[in-house]
Amino acid sequence: MELSNNFNKKYAVVTDSASDIPEEYSKKLNLHIVPLYIQYDGQEFKDGIDIQSEKIYYLQKEKKAVFMSSSPSPKDFIDVYSELLRNYGRIISIHISSKLSAVIKSVKIAVDLLKAENRIEVFDSLSGTMGTGFMAITAAKAAEKNRSFEEMLEMLKYLRGNMKLFGTINTLKYLRRSGRVPAIARAATGVLRIKPLLGIKNGVVEMIGLTVTRWASLSEITGRVIRIFKKERWVLVAVIHSLSKIEAVKVMKRLQTNLNCVESIIADCTPVVGAHTGPGLIGIIVSRLDRRTAELFIQ
Repeated sequence: MELSNNFNKKYAVVTDSASDIPEEYSKKLNLHIVPLYIQYDGQEFKDGIDIQSEKIYYLQKEKKAVFMSSSPSPKDFIDVYSELLRNYGRIISIHISSKLSAVIKSVKIAVDLLKAENRIEVFDSLSGTMGTGFMAITAAKAAEKNRSFEEMLEMLKYLRGNMKLFGTINTLKYLRRSGRVPAIARAATGVLRIKPLLGIKNGVVEMIGLTVTRWASLSEITGRVIRIFKKERWVLVAVIHSLSKIEAVKVMKRLQTNLNCVESIIADCTPVVGAHTGPGLIGIIVSRLDRRTAELFIQ
């Protein structure tokens, strides 16, 4: 079989829609994104394809809707992998933390059914949203610049070990409805006006603090990131949001003023995330970089 020119890139990059990668990045870098599913009122929707965030927020507010989410099926991944394996030598499949979702279980079943363990590498980001997204973007840039598969994997492991995520939401009520409130926050769910501060550690969402005003919560997570990363030579930064673009822009401007950002992205969070958090989510995803990874973004 004649292979397409894509085969010259040696490997393809697959991720899931919980990575929050903006469409312009996925198209430019030829990223292959498999959507998660959202269930509501007996119906099932593909994340970001059959339902958009605005619809979810409207239903949450007006109908007190409760949404559930589920991972793509093994068949969803088999369909994507089968096509890519015709055109690429290998695949790197990078996904939301296995401690937050069953996506990687579906991925591993698909790889096993295809008997493609030697051609498909499954990578647990131990992160979420643009933490996973930055890893997928890095892998795609590495492929584009003809970095070896092994060197690309080393870059991903470095990012995984250095990626931080801090966030805040307006209220815990949507997390409480969905059953996704971190265990440490359950005692506080009755006080719906508190502003929880959230983080991801070892692939698990945890509550790292509380504030009583929106301003204080945004100031705290922004200040925390600046304190940790202000002396780094190179950093990646993303700010994600759900219906909070103005605040996201303000947070990003402060980060860009104080950090040496080689790449900075503001992204709308995917509907599958918004279904659990509701409107008002602001998240900061940041990682220090080593020289070879920074070069992918600078050159």
